[in-house]
Amino acid sequence: MNASILLISFNEELSDDTLTINNINQLVTQINNQNGANLRNPAINQSIEWDTSNPENPVLKILMGYNPETWHTGFTYQVKFVSGAVKDRNGNITYETPFSSTF
Repeated sequence: MNASILLISFNEELSDDTLTINNINQLVTQINNQNGANLRNPAINQSIEWDTSNPENPVLKILMGYNPETWHTGFTYQVKFVSGAVKDRNGNITYETPFSSTF
């Protein structure tokens, strides 16, 4: 197994409730590649960190082991969140990211 970090930038301030989540199981349900493979694997040491150095644009870092068979440079990825976990300051909920540009 190798390791990688998937970065997700948000273009608005997130709620304090969201930013205090530090357990990946409480935040992320799926990490899909463009072929539909779900790379979210509780058996692998996956974790999250928040970078809030710019509160208006927080960044979620998903630290994850990956299988070279399913994690490829040049693929695009989409992250699906636990329902209601990711909210902005106004309480609007984000359920998933768009497919990212190539990684």
